[in-house]
Amino acid sequence: MSRFLPTALAVLSLASVAGLAHAQGPRFNQDANGDGVISAEEFDNAAKARFQRMDPNHDGVIDAGELDAMRKRMEERRAERPDAGQGQGPGGGGGGMMAAMDADHDGKVTEAEALAASKARFARLDADKNGMLSEAEQPARRGPRTSSP
Repeated sequence: MSRFLPTALAVLSLASVAGLAHAQGPRFNQDANGDGVISAEEFDNAAKARFQRMDPNHDGVIDAGELDAMRKRMEERRAERPDAGQGQGPGGGGGGMMAAMDADHDGKVTEAEALAASKARFARLDADKNGMLSEAEQPARRGPRTSSP
């Protein structure tokens, strides 16, 4: 299990980043009303929806079996689209964030742990502490890399 946890968290991280990168619309579907700013409620709702996609049996926990299934789906997608995930090494860009989500370090991420981490991230991004993420406070969208002509 000790060797599995870092791999599992890396897979979960990649799935999360991939989900953000492939979400439809501006700001990863977080700007539900399309006004250009993301409220704390919109940010929370997007985090809940992401967690639900990552927890297909809807038991409130992302466990080793679900992580393994996500890893397999990601491998299949990469095989279908060789350009997918270029520039991402093992662990992707959020391995530390995923490890931080598992607050009790039991190898599972509960919905409560994921939502607490999301709230903490919103608080870090909300530089002016007004409860809204302006365009300037929103992280840049990560998309597939394209080669220059």
